[in-house]
Amino acid sequence: MIRLIPEAKDVRTLVLFHSRTGNTRLLAEAVAEGARIGGGASVALRHLPELGDQDALLAHDYVGPKYAAVRASCPTAAIQDIAAADVVILGCPTRMGGMTAEMKALIDELGGVWQSGAFQDKVGACFTTASTPHGGQEMTLIGMSVAMIHLGMILAAPGYTARITENAGSPYGATATSKHFGQRVGPTSDDLQAARALGRRAALVGRDLLRGRAAAEHPLPGQQTTG
Repeated sequence: MIRLIPEAKDVRTLVLFHSRTGNTRLLAEAVAEGARIGGGASVALRHLPELGDQDALLAHDYVGPKYAAVRASCPTAAIQDIAAADVVILGCPTRMGGMTAEMKALIDELGGVWQSGAFQDKVGACFTTASTPHGGQEMTLIGMSVAMIHLGMILAAPGYTARITENAGSPYGATATSKHFGQRVGPTSDDLQAARALGRRAALVGRDLLRGRAAAEHPLPGQQTTG
């Protein structure tokens, strides 16, 4: 007898990132691509605004054009975007071995929504960038992961589930080093592939959870339910 698996609703995936010079944005776009193409999810891409003087950033000779491109790439994030998503993938640069102030400020604002139960059993994942190979990438990923655990989310860390993690990324999330031998080069093709793998995994975990809930809410005729 073939058991039919109920179809889940569309997996709403939010890729939310903070970026100034565009390196983390490139990873975010690859994560979104992996969730959309590999995971079959509907994806929204959102960026975090700066806490400091944005006009000063835009006037900076090096950062200004890159930050303007980040701002133009997608809308600014809002709390309701996070509450509405089934899968939330966070990304930011590494600053002094931890997440940026902008990402921490957003997480600190989620208390009221968390108390309503809106984050319970959402799927979470994360990614980060740093200038140097040992700039604290894994510490930043762990910090964002701990925040998601506190919110009651289910982590979909990549582990070593994709072959690309032998060459790039980490078991905790996608990563990239923006400088190589003193030259600013941004994420490599392997970094972007690892980011796509992260997006795909998070979206597929979200899909499977939604299917399980659909099966529990709409059991087949004669199927026993408990609870």
